[in-house]
Amino acid sequence: MYNKYLDGKARHYGKQEITKLSNQVQRAPRALFCLKLNNPIRRAALSIVEWKPFDIFILLAIFANCVALGVSKPFPEDDSNSTNHDLEQVEYVFLIIFTVETFLKILAYGLVMHPSSYIRNGWNLLDFVIVIPPRPLLLRLSNL
Repeated sequence: MYNKYLDGKARHYGKQEITKLSNQVQRAPRALFCLKLNNPIRRAALSIVEWKPFDIFILLAIFANCVALGVSKPFPEDDSNSTNHDLEQVEYVFLIIFTVETFLKILAYGLVMHPSSYIRNGWNLLDFVIVIPPRPLLLRLSNL
């Protein structure tokens, strides 16, 4: 069925044009029920999250976060040292980076309704589950 569709399109557009059409990602017409594809906020979010250096920056941040977690040494009964204290402060920076990434991708792709939305991607779902639920806990701990 799909091949017949492509054959019909190839006759109409030409084979090079159909290759371009089949490689384009379908975007939701609206993200979060209000941001159309031509909305400047959504266009900016799309250009940022699909920018290759942004992707590399996030991968480097993930790697650096793993290194920071590997360097920390747990102590019993809430004891700590200066290195662990510094690493706890760095964790807040990583938390901000990953939260901004999550919200930019939700603005760009939408949350859940469209097949190419944020939550419908397995890696993004994993990110969402890891990044978003700790927010209320962190707010309560910061008030103590």
